[in-house]
Amino acid sequence: MPPLLSEVFERSDRIVGRRLADEYILVPIVSRGADVDSIFNLNGVGALIWEKLDGRTSGQAVVEAIVERFEVDAARAAEDYAEFVAKLVAVDAVRRVGADH
Repeated sequence: MPPLLSEVFERSDRIVGRRLADEYILVPIVSRGADVDSIFNLNGVGALIWEKLDGRTSGQAVVEAIVERFEVDAARAAEDYAEFVAKLVAVDAVRRVGADH
């Protein structure tokens, strides 16, 4: 099920994000064999989304931050948000905590 903008997500303690020079990467700290394929190299939008997934911020608020920072329309920002968060959910990098959290 794709993430809804009313939902709130929090980062897993299995993955850590780090900024290295001009890049932002996500690295698993506990994984099944710690394979390199599970390392994510994030673009600016991905890094913003990752930083906002704090267990308190709704998807709608993240989309608004994307629109403000990157000057894209809300529909495109919502699409990018949903696609990226779905990928993070699929690899257990984030989990839903509910819209009322």
